[in-house]
Amino acid sequence: MRVEVDMKKCICAGMCVSLAPTLFDLDGNSRLMVIKSECSSPGDIKEAQDAKACCPVEAIRLTDLCRTE
Repeated sequence: MRVEVDMKKCICAGMCVSLAPTLFDLDGNSRLMVIKSECSSPGDIKEAQDAKACCPVEAIRLTDLCRTE
């Protein structure tokens, strides 16, 4: 699963950092950083889904890497 954040929407509320600390962090200027943009373990996927669900501005996008088009 690929994890992406629309930085134009992100307000750095930090909920994703609290819910998914292995995927997100805040830098020294309180700006969001995606520290793991691809995840495959069940734990990381659950954290990514929880963070996406709780983002107040819906800035997090998850993409299934196994999907074929």
